Order: sequence, then C-alpha cells, then structure tokens
Amino acid sequence: MVEFQSTLTYLKDPPTGWPNDPVDLLAGLDDIASKVNDGTYTNEYDFENDIAELFVKAHDGHLAFNGMAYGGAFRWRRNLNIALISASRDGSAVPEVWSVRDFNASQSGYEPSPITQIDGQDVQQFLQAEALKNAYHDPDTRYNALFFMSSAEAYGLFTSPRFYPGPTTSVTYQNGTTREYLNAAVILQPDTWSSIASSDDFYSVYITPSTTSSSGTKAKKRDPNAIPFHLDNPRDHEMTGYNTIQQGSAPLNYPRPSVAHSADLVPLAGYFVNTGAGDIGVFVVGTFNTDDVAGAQEFQEVTEEFISTAQSRGVSRIIIDVRQNGGGKVISGYDMYKQFFPDQEPQTQSRWRGHAASEIFGENISSFNSLTTLNANLYVSPFSKASYVNADGADFGSWSDMYPPVQHHNDRFTSLLRYNLSDPLTTSSESLAIGITVTGYGDRADITTPPFRAEDIVILSDGICASTCAIFLELMVQQSGVRTIAVGGRPSAGPMVPVGGTKGTLVTPSEFLQALAQYVVASFADTRAQALQWANVLPNPFAIAVSDASVNFQDNIRKGKEGAGVPTQFLNDTANCRIWYEPDMYLNVTSLWAKTAEVAWGNNGALDEGACVNGSVTTREQQTGGGDANPSGTEDGATGSKESKDAAAGLRPSGEGWTAIVVCGAVVLSSMSVGMGIIW
Repeated sequence: MVEFQSTLTYLKDPPTGWPNDPVDLLAGLDDIASKVNDGTYTNEYDFENDIAELFVKAHDGHLAFNGMAYGGAFRWRRNLNIALISASRDGSAVPEVWSVRDFNASQSGYEPSPITQIDGQDVQQFLQAEALKNAYHDPDTRYNALFFMSSAEAYGLFTSPRFYPGPTTSVTYQNGTTREYLNAAVILQPDTWSSIASSDDFYSVYITPSTTSSSGTKAKKRDPNAIPFHLDNPRDHEMTGYNTIQQGSAPLNYPRPSVAHSADLVPLAGYFVNTGAGDIGVFVVGTFNTDDVAGAQEFQEVTEEFISTAQSRGVSRIIIDVRQNGGGKVISGYDMYKQFFPDQEPQTQSRWRGHAASEIFGENISSFNSLTTLNANLYVSPFSKASYVNADGADFGSWSDMYPPVQHHNDRFTSLLRYNLSDPLTTSSESLAIGITVTGYGDRADITTPPFRAEDIVILSDGICASTCAIFLELMVQQSGVRTIAVGGRPSAGPMVPVGGTKGTLVTPSEFLQALAQYVVASFADTRAQALQWANVLPNPFAIAVSDASVNFQDNIRKGKEGAGVPTQFLNDTANCRIWYEPDMYLNVTSLWAKTAEVAWGNNGALDEGACVNGSVTTREQQTGGGDANPSGTEDGATGSKESKDAAAGLRPSGEGWTAIVVCGAVVLSSMSVGMGIIW
C-alpha cells in the first residue's frame, strides 16, 4: 500500500525548509517486518503501535495504518480537568498554558494560575514533544492541536492522545500546586465486549479480518469514506451543544447563526457581528464533508445564502473561519471558491506517483474509451485518464499522454492533472459524484461577478486546515490574493502558516486499492502467469483487521512552480499576520472574530501590523512559497523530464519481510462504488 504514497521519495529526502526529520517509510516497514519475523513483538498492540508511530513521522494526515488494537478498540484519555489552552493574558504578552476550566465564568473571584510543569518536565518541553506525535506537518499547528477547540467542540489532543500517555499525568501550577490525575482508556464499541472473556476472544472480535467471529460478534471498522482519522477532531460527547437541536451545526457557546447547515456534524454557518472595524460577516467553515447528495447540495445553498444575506445587509467585509477544518468533498471546496470568485478559473494541478502497481491500474483502467453502466465507477476513478484534463484543459488522448512518465526527485509521476469542473461525471452526477453543478459552469454559468473584493476577505486559521481546506486556501490565497491571519501556535515570535495539515489532494483508502486489484486481475490479466505476477505486485487483503488505512495518492503542484515539481506539502506559505489567543477567545468566539477584524482592517482599512505578533508580518513572496525557508525552485536540478517506464525499477522493496507488513490489514470492499465522492 505504501508505494502509492505520493511523497515517498520527498519524505526520505525532504526539500529545503521542511520542518521535520526525514523518514524512509519503506526502510521503517522493513525494520518492523524484521521484528515480526524474529519474534520481537510479544503482543498485537506493540506491533500496530510501531506502524502508527512510523507513519505519523510523515506528518501527512492522509497516510495511516491504524490497526484495530491500536485504533479501533479504545482511545486514550487524560482527565478533562486538565484540558488545556495556550493564551496571552492581554494579547501582547507571551502565551502561557492554562487549564480551560480555570476560566469558567461561574468561578468569580478565582485567580487562574498558569501551568509550569507536566509530569515533572517543563511545560513547553513536554507539550512540544507531545505535539510531534500528531500528523500535522507544521510545528505551530501541531501545538495548537493539543488545546481546547471550541469550534470543533473537542478538548484537543492533549486530553485525547493518539499514543499511550502512561498511567497518570501530573500537573504543576505556578502557584505551587501539583495535582495528579489517572489516565483512562475509553472503550469505543462497548457492545462488543459482552462477547470477550479472553485474549483469544479479543483477537477473534477485533483482529481477525473475517466478517464473523466464533462468538458471532465483530467490531466495526471506521467508515472508509469518513474524514481520515488523523484529520478528524470529533465532538467530545461531554460537550454536545445545548443548542444543537435548534441550530444544527452551531457549536456550543457560539451565537445564533443567521444561516447554517442543518446537519449536526456539518459545521457550516454564517454570522454577522459588530466590531471596531464595522459590521463584519463571519462564515464558519469547519468542514467540507457531507454524508450524501442532499448534504452536498445544502452545503452549496448555505454558502450562497450567506453571501446573498451579507449583500442584502450591506456587509462588505468577510471573515472566513476555517479553524479545525479537516477537509471533505473536494468539489464542495471548488464550488465555494467559485462562489466567491466566479470569474476565476481554478488553477490547481495534481499528479500521482508511478510504480509497478499504479502503472498496472492506470494502463488497464485507462483503456476504457467510453462510459458504460458496467465500467462507470472505474471510468471516473483516480487511475482513469477520463477523470482528468491536462494542464491546458484538454482531454488526455491516451494512457501515455497522462503518464509519459515525468521524473522528479528520483521518482516518476503522471503529467499534471486537472479536474474538468464542467463535466457532470465529476460534479453533478448523483451516482458518480456529489450531485452539485459547480458555480460558473452549466446551469450556474450566469454567475460571473465576485460578491466581494479580495482585500475585503480575510481567512482566519489556526493551521488546522487540511486536504480540501488546503485546496480551498490554495485557490483563495495563492490564486486570488485573499489575506490570512493565523492564531495561536508556539509561544515564540515569528510567522505562522495558515495550512498546517496535509496539502495532498486525494486520500485513497486501502479497501479501494485492494478491491481494485481483485477486479483488475480478474478482468485484464491475459494469462494465469500474468495474473499471478500482478497479484504479487498489487495490494492484497491484509491479514489483520484495521480501523482505517490510507495513503495520500495525489500531490498538489502550484501553478508557476511546475519546473521543480515540489509538492505544495513542502512549501511554507506564511500568513499575512499572526495573533495570540487570549483566554476569553476560547469561550467567547465573537471576541476572536472582533480582534481578527480590527487587525485585518484597523489601519484605515488595511492591516494593523502593530497588532500582529512580533516578526509575523510577512511579504507576498513568503506567503506564496518563496524566501529562504522554501525550495529554490530548482530543487531537483531539472524542470521535469520524461523517462522510460523502467527507469525507476526496483523502487518496490522485495523479500519476505515486506510481505509480512503488506499483508496486514482490512476487509475488501464488497463493491467498486468508490469514485470521486471519496476525494478529500
């Protein structure tokens, strides 16, 4: 499965400016395989935990292998009394770490004390080491993810750590008080435990990949079409909004929205607030994910209604709050961009990595010359030339046109790919896509005038913006020049990036790859020998059950930076300005929005640079992947060259050790109905 990861060679040998250590995923898997073969592992959890620890070093939320023992049976939990915030006392002072419950408004007269140590270690040393264990690529974003997230109604990754936190956690406050709390394991599927009386029962219910167990009970896997595990910030059940029934997706303690999506788990809502910079429209975009066609259509309608309401109220300045946005349906991201800038043609480009398995998939699936009822899902699949147009907007005439291949960074890739946003198969089909016509095309082609000027829009981000959210910001910021303000981050001066999550354009679940492998072998192999040869190369069903397993299948390649071929994942695009959280902003979101507006337009309609964190105001060059902290643009020493298909032979590892890992995992999908709808 891992050879489908688009950034494999870049992770092993990162470009200039990548803030993380190199990681050789294939060598790491070989090491784990050796431990399997020599009996080092004495239990299932340690084995699965080591794979998860290896993959998180890639800091790509689309890449995951979460076995059921590690990620499907329970979650670790620290006591909610020590759910944390990082906040500046006055907006200027360096932030300190506090317990969010110390700022409960009902505790009048109580003087909160900042936390100075956790488990006997300096609080900053502890938290920044803890932050390395999450999947965001940016250090400030990783740090933010530890803390209370009001917009996601989650307590943060400090209280919900991905890895075992030990039996207890002790916290020392500046006032000298030290408290110790028991850590816990939260059972995710309590009903299954009535069938478990031994370790063998647990293995049967959770680990074996069969659909039934000896007891007749099987644990449920994660939905492969859900937001990837490492990008998801699910609502904590303790924080279920008191206003959920009345206001749909409006988070707890938010004001009543003027417009909102009706689905409880689709945080999309519009607000209008009065600030020191005048009346401001705030559009909270906490996700691009919806469950079905009706949800996607309502998503489009809510965006349209917010814009029209702002115009009817005479509100011309807009804050788009994308904090804690883990992505969703990519076509919804394109449509939202086109609703704000209908006169612009989206300039995003992607590509996928070539290797033996992807070449078998691509060449055979691209042999379909027309759509039929039998091949429909494959015809629009990520491996099909029919799913894309080239960088000039023309169809690919052949598989070799789409895959010459092109060489970058000692690896091979497809040509640059773009979606045809006017094609119903990509957009408005209710069976093959998400069921909306993108604004500016088809029956929405008459929408041509931008509702707001770019300088009158600002995007507020905590860096926790990934996947489709990253695509949306690529369009809004890089193409159309919308400004960004970042909030929070590590307590040190300097700039911050607004997109700290994966910038990959397509996550592909293991179930899809495994099901596709079975189909391709059965349908296209000419001989038994060829079928056996392909089966040895293509993804096989795993030998254990997994909660979820996926790869980042496609890179995003920025318009104007095609020459070096460096994925946007490895570009550091800074925000225009950065501000600190203040304590009340965690509990009263309107104070954060007001501060954002006053910074964005407080200097006679321009940015109030003096209100930004010291050293955080950056140039347009730094905001668009330029400057000393970024690849030079000639990182590969070439502008991308075409090569023979055999030029990168040997990239796939061989040997029994690799097989031991590749065959660890999940049940194959029962159908091939995985198409454009799974794009994040």
